[in-house]
Amino acid sequence: MSLELPVYGLIWGPWCHTLAWLLWTLQLILSTSWVSAASGRSRINQYHGVERRLFAQLFDNYNSLSRPVRNASSTVSVDFGLSLNQILDLDEKNQVLTTAVWIYEEWIDENLKWEPEVYQGLNMIVVPSELLWVPDIFIFNTASENNAGYVNVTGSKIMIKPSGRVRWMVPLMIKSSCSVDVTYFPYDSQQCTVRFGSWVYDGEQLNLFNEPSKPDLSKYVENSEFVLLNVSLSRVAADSDCCPGDGWHPMIHFTIEIDRKSLYYDYIVIAPTLMLCVMTLASFLLPCHCGEKIAIGLTVFLTLYVLELLVAKNTPDSNATPILGVFLILVMTLNCVSLIMATVVMNIRKHADEKLCPKVPPCLLWMCKKCLSKFTITRLRDWQHPIVSCEEMRGSRMLATSLSDLLEMSEANTTDFPTCKELTKNTQDGESQQSHTICCHPSNYRSSYDTDSVTNMGIVSLTRRKYEWYFCAEVVDKFSFFIYGVIMGVTILTSLVIVPYTQSRSYKG
Repeated sequence: MSLELPVYGLIWGPWCHTLAWLLWTLQLILSTSWVSAASGRSRINQYHGVERRLFAQLFDNYNSLSRPVRNASSTVSVDFGLSLNQILDLDEKNQVLTTAVWIYEEWIDENLKWEPEVYQGLNMIVVPSELLWVPDIFIFNTASENNAGYVNVTGSKIMIKPSGRVRWMVPLMIKSSCSVDVTYFPYDSQQCTVRFGSWVYDGEQLNLFNEPSKPDLSKYVENSEFVLLNVSLSRVAADSDCCPGDGWHPMIHFTIEIDRKSLYYDYIVIAPTLMLCVMTLASFLLPCHCGEKIAIGLTVFLTLYVLELLVAKNTPDSNATPILGVFLILVMTLNCVSLIMATVVMNIRKHADEKLCPKVPPCLLWMCKKCLSKFTITRLRDWQHPIVSCEEMRGSRMLATSLSDLLEMSEANTTDFPTCKELTKNTQDGESQQSHTICCHPSNYRSSYDTDSVTNMGIVSLTRRKYEWYFCAEVVDKFSFFIYGVIMGVTILTSLVIVPYTQSRSYKG
């Protein structure tokens, strides 16, 4: 190459001379770059030529259908490892576990060995998985819709070392069947196992080893619904019944233990249920004759039924009933009982409002006085002097109405009403004498009722009976409140505290 300076500067002056120097410098730089690029391409072509030569040597007579051994009696040993990336979903309804994993498989291919020195130090090649023999590892409890249970990904690459060691890394999204026990839902812990093994080869032809012995969790992403308790890889020797081939079959079991996060169900189901229980309990504080008790009870029952449907939608159809479902059923049962008791109390209270107030059944009055009143701390009022004067009785419309009701079937006129007689009673403690006027019946009283009947149905007896009915209704209502509160407390403590805590301790232990 000539490096003579151009003579443009002698003709065109100093400016043209400077321009000529710049053009000459640019020509020199371009020439140097072309020489360097040509040298690099030569080296790349030389390297690719070595790799092509190695590929030609390794794969000219290679058959991907036969096992990579030179002796037919030899066993191919496959190291099986796994890295868990994420637990995507646990479908309790269909009992399917979905996980994202990386599968690592390593084995020795005796037909793919070379000397690195012969091939300019080439110590690794990468080839498509379709060119090589690969283990027919199958997921035996797969739940994939397209029946894709083989551990294989189209277009994946395989790394090969000079010693013939083949390393295959496969990313997979595995859908496997998992038996879900919902007895303690939503405080349940689940254990799911994914079973890997050769579909055709038995243990004499292909042997699986769990290496490494524990799954890699360095890239695990926490699930929003479950807490990962433990993962493990174990090697199991299965008999020939599991697989199409003869002989025993080595299998790798990938086991996942997870615990459900119950906070969602605590807010969505349990907290509203507890509030409804408090509402039902508070309804007992309403007066006995208040009809809103029934309305509150029916509203609570319908709300509990909606919550029961929500729980049933998220749990599988099985013989095991979730503890949350049992809790809701118990609460609904107690709610129904409270409705029945409210109806009974209102019916008892209604007898006191009848015109001809009947007597309280002796067994009911005895039970309320002697037994139930001890729990409810309720006493019947003192009836030592429940008598009013005739003047007060004449001025009371209620008493006059009651008397006319008593004698509405009598043929007597108003002059046939009982007359008044004043009685004097001495007190026991020496106090002044008190005068009381009671209603007495004249001897010439004309009625279809005899004297004893009219006396028993007098105003004093009516008022006393009314208060006895009030007393019985109040006692039964308070006793129902007490029983409901105790049973509800035991139900909540057992269903939501003791049983889940015991199950969690036994599972983790």
